[in-house]
Amino acid sequence: MINSRARMAAVVGAASVLLLAGCAGGGGGVRKAADPGAAASGTCQGASIKIAKASPSFVYLPFYVAEGAGYLEQEGLVPETVEVHTGSGIIAAAVSGSVDVALVTAGEVFVSRHEGAPVTAFAQVENLGTNVVIKKSIMDDLGLTESSSDAERLAALKGLRIGVTGSGSGSDQVVRYLAKAGGLDPDKDMEIIATGGSGNSVSGFSGDRFDAIAISSPQSDIAIQQGRGGYLFNIADGDYEPLANNLYITAMASDRTMTQMPEALGCFTAALARAQKLIREDPDSAAKLAQPFMGDVDPALYTAAFQSNIHSWPASPVIDDAAAEAALKFQNEVMGNGLSEDLLGEAIDTDIATTATTQ
Repeated sequence: MINSRARMAAVVGAASVLLLAGCAGGGGGVRKAADPGAAASGTCQGASIKIAKASPSFVYLPFYVAEGAGYLEQEGLVPETVEVHTGSGIIAAAVSGSVDVALVTAGEVFVSRHEGAPVTAFAQVENLGTNVVIKKSIMDDLGLTESSSDAERLAALKGLRIGVTGSGSGSDQVVRYLAKAGGLDPDKDMEIIATGGSGNSVSGFSGDRFDAIAISSPQSDIAIQQGRGGYLFNIADGDYEPLANNLYITAMASDRTMTQMPEALGCFTAALARAQKLIREDPDSAAKLAQPFMGDVDPALYTAAFQSNIHSWPASPVIDDAAAEAALKFQNEVMGNGLSEDLLGEAIDTDIATTATTQ
């Protein structure tokens, strides 16, 4: 069962202290903004919070909506966002205390906790949305269409040169999972190539160095447009059922931050919940708010990609038990980590998000 009761007793106790003294008056481990008036007089009234994530991607879109709508400031936070280009680097930044919140994959949280890092995922941002794009010419040669079976599409992976952002990355794991699901050996029946980044994956696909790439939107959509490709698996749109409810991007913090800054994390999660609600109730407005954070993307392509990714953004920040269990199983099946189910209680916490969404 998700939740670490002993740890949360300490967090709830710290939250009670902060409610009286931390966010409203200083001390208690919550860093204050130099100018508390820079934030709206929400619950946290000027508490600063630093958030780390990787380069722009649709996997972070609910956070972009929260940024664009000013929800973080309305909750009283003074946010600062930094880009760190590797999951391990983001984890290290959170453990060291140089950032307060890290947007990382559930798999990275599980593995890091397993290896002794004191980190905990406290909110869900996205379910698995890494897509597989393949050359349209290959699809035509194989006779693949939108109505082709999963088995037929999985078999198409054999013999391909497939670009992934890095060895062991989320995109690498997706390709390996799909290969094994199709009865293939990912190390023998295809060539998996680490590109070093999403931009390199797209350019390599467009330049015919790769037959297929695994990547999230909007890069997958750009690759289709520029590289004469099509979706082999549009996982973000839920078209591969075994991965349709698999926890992917989480908001994570060190256990020290969980204990020292529960009110600030609660305000962050409340802002995220408001963004997720807007995505569901008014997707057009949510799309417009997030678009400036996505970089230079063709507006028409952005709109289409947004619609195809709606399935991947959860309706609530409270981490879903089944999605977390699926993510742990996925990690073990792909990487053979031997991760214990105990990690569902040790590495995932739902109390902060539950409180943030019921107040």
